[in-house]
Amino acid sequence: MKLSTSAKILASLVLGALPAFASAACVPVVGSVKLLPDASCAINALGSQVPAFQNQCFRVALSLLGFPSASGYAGVTAEPLAGLAGTTATPAAVINAATQLPRQSIQTARSAVSIGSGAYRTTLFTNDVIVAQVTYNADGSTAVGAVTEQILITGTDGKGAYSKVTGNLTVLGNSIGTSANVTGKLCLP
Repeated sequence: MKLSTSAKILASLVLGALPAFASAACVPVVGSVKLLPDASCAINALGSQVPAFQNQCFRVALSLLGFPSASGYAGVTAEPLAGLAGTTATPAAVINAATQLPRQSIQTARSAVSIGSGAYRTTLFTNDVIVAQVTYNADGSTAVGAVTEQILITGTDGKGAYSKVTGNLTVLGNSIGTSANVTGKLCLP
């Protein structure tokens, strides 16, 4: 999605002014996110709120129209997943009843992403659920098809301009190594 400079400035002004006119205003957001592998697994240094799993860690670059740039870290986690067949842990697979092969993969993650800078900087903590379609090549090997990620802001570090923000985001596509579109809402008291 390409927007002109004047459209970006107008959107920033409108989005920035909305919280002043309503209490706990939820503002629709759009933007992009890109994840890059993080061999140092920096997410592990951020404490028990973000327990990474299997050293599958990423650096996060988040850009939301009308908001300061955000960056941080994410790590894949192992969390309980309950279904008709009982409880298991992520990562998990949804099995196609006809073929007995996985048709979807489900992973969970935690993220810590800082938005803003200096005294206005806030770190957002999130719980994430990633669902990917599993496809099969002619030779029987697997490939990843459509990917979506649901992100729930579960808290903040209590500092900066967005210290009381809540909300959720949806990533539309695979964001590992490439930009993917993001949509959602941020609620500002």
